[in-house]
Amino acid sequence: MKTQIKFQKILALVTLIIAAVAFIYSICFFSGNLSDIMTYRLAGKRTNYVGRVEVDGVLHTITDSDPAIPSDYLTSANNWILDAQSTLSIIVTLGIIYFVVIAFVYIFGLNSRRNYYITNYVMTGVIVAYSLFFALYGFISIGSLMSSFYNITFDYPGDPKFALLKNMCALADVSSSPLIFVLGFIVYLLVVAIAVAWVYNLVWKIKLMNGEKALLAKGSVKEVV
Repeated sequence: MKTQIKFQKILALVTLIIAAVAFIYSICFFSGNLSDIMTYRLAGKRTNYVGRVEVDGVLHTITDSDPAIPSDYLTSANNWILDAQSTLSIIVTLGIIYFVVIAFVYIFGLNSRRNYYITNYVMTGVIVAYSLFFALYGFISIGSLMSSFYNITFDYPGDPKFALLKNMCALADVSSSPLIFVLGFIVYLLVVAIAVAWVYNLVWKIKLMNGEKALLAKGSVKEVV
């Protein structure tokens, strides 16, 4: 029984750590190569561009009389950023709720109780259900953002206007690295693993409690609360 209690104490702490990791991931999503994409969002605020740019060895001049850089250059990147920000705001909220759920682990003593009562069973069910829901939403959301990310157009080779825009607004060459998305999948796999671990902990606890009750019925041991 001591081993099981030690396990559930460690499990509660690990759950808290995984929740923190999931929260940090969501607020640091626009890092690495995805931080470069934000330059496209800022460029959309410009209305006119004046200057000269060399494209394929030919010098082009663009003046105030020319129309502004067409928004089509930035639409796909800008729309993706808006979608990602909207999705991440939901994930951040879910992460905060996850912390609240875990707080009840300690409030109801789920991490340290030798015997389980109805509140402990209910809280175990809540933790497992919410963890799976959080992970499922994370998998679907990150998968969708990853898929749409690879449909963004970041360059228009040979187009002097886009070349000027890229030069004046310092538009980055966004890497196609999937690292940020892969990290997200790993984080939500850990959340699923936590749910499975809580189920395992409950089954283990029930078996020990039933075994102890059987010994108590035989008068072999005294009950320990």
